[in-house]
Amino acid sequence: MDSQQFAGDNQWVAPHGIMTIVGTAGQDYAQFYAVAAIIQEYELNTQIVHYYDDPRTNSDSYTSFSIFLKRRLAQNEAETAGYAVMGGVGLNPQHINKGELTNSFQTWWVSAVATYAFANNNILWDILPGATVNLDHKQNNETAWGFMYSSRLAIYSVIPQSAIVTEIFGTAGKVNGPISYRAGVRWEGTKWVVAFTYSNAFDNSYGAGFEIGMMFFTRPLFGKNKKEKMMK
Repeated sequence: MDSQQFAGDNQWVAPHGIMTIVGTAGQDYAQFYAVAAIIQEYELNTQIVHYYDDPRTNSDSYTSFSIFLKRRLAQNEAETAGYAVMGGVGLNPQHINKGELTNSFQTWWVSAVATYAFANNNILWDILPGATVNLDHKQNNETAWGFMYSSRLAIYSVIPQSAIVTEIFGTAGKVNGPISYRAGVRWEGTKWVVAFTYSNAFDNSYGAGFEIGMMFFTRPLFGKNKKEKMMK
């Protein structure tokens, strides 16, 4: 399971027909996600991010929209490890720096996801290499590329029904985001996930600070899984 104020993600995709509602709030911005498992092994993600101050000018507020698709490629029987790929259009608040923003639909990105399980599934390691292109870099109608990276470690069985999560992430290249860290605790229920985290750049140049995020999984709303549930 995941909670979306983390920069990384894992290979897991919700069963067909399930909707996922995600909301996060923090010191720098707030996010809202609606995720639909529209086809088996796929998730369609729509996102709204509201920055309290416009990162381009460090003044006023700013709202961006994004949409992306996630495709699971493979996973183990325990659903704890596997591979996925995702990509779309829009801004990612985890991989930007002040002055790097442009119109939401001028930024495209793609990322691979690899999740590995250790210690009887009590340690999960996510690795996410990716690339982004900004077609209006610094509002100068210039194309710029960046290499996105993220690595996340979740440790279970220390706090009941919870994971201790740490990660490192950033963007290198002409589109640049400072190398940063995030750490926190994520409580995982059957329908709800709640995470509390703190994030900052290693050079203290930029950071989201304290954030709280909540995720809710609906019952199957359409497709084969809904029919099977109604028959039980």
